[in-house]
Amino acid sequence: MADMKTLLRTLLVMVLGLVVLGTLSACSGGSSTEASSSSSTSSSSTPASSPKAATYVADMEADGKKMTIGISVDGDQIAAYACNGVDDEAWFFGTQTDGKVDVTNKFRDTLAASFAGSDLTGDVVMNGTTYTFTAAAVADPAGVYTVDLDGIRSSWIVRPDGSVTGVQFNGGITGRDFEQAELQQLNTAQFQAQVRNKRVLQQADQAVSLQNRTLTSKINGRSVTARTVTGTTRFG
Repeated sequence: MADMKTLLRTLLVMVLGLVVLGTLSACSGGSSTEASSSSSTSSSSTPASSPKAATYVADMEADGKKMTIGISVDGDQIAAYACNGVDDEAWFFGTQTDGKVDVTNKFRDTLAASFAGSDLTGDVVMNGTTYTFTAAAVADPAGVYTVDLDGIRSSWIVRPDGSVTGVQFNGGITGRDFEQAELQQLNTAQFQAQVRNKRVLQQADQAVSLQNRTLTSKINGRSVTARTVTGTTRFG
């Protein structure tokens, strides 16, 4: 009888031991699966990177209107210029965050873009018209150039093939125009009609010479040397 009790106790200890081992094994397997899932999620959420410094150029068209844009990036700083080479232009100054650009300029034109691989894609809205673009990075001397002479500013976009488009700003608006628009609480369309479109614009001189990241041309017959626009370029 005593031998029977001893045998039963031994069997009970063995069964309990197997149960404990099974439980530990299951817990170990669960931890391994969770770690793998966490690692996978972390790697897939890495944001797209943007270049430290680059310039992008693209031609655009909407509703039969042609426009060209040049965008310069310097770290998180961006400067962009769009023009039709005849009588319309827009400057944008701002920053990019996590590879995305979202800027509204003082004339209420907008630029929204993001980095996609080696390109910069997005939309620019000028005077109510939306232009969509995919801009590739360009190498010198292609890019954006600008120069001011006695309050008159000429700006050019040079394409990779060497062709040039640019507009000359001759004034036509003052700070008073902005003050009146603010007092009248004009909506975007009214503001652009009464302020933006008062600017006096014309085609910039198309005879240019490019050398050492500078562009030489003329403003109203006077020789000027334009500087390269970078992401940190700023002016009023």
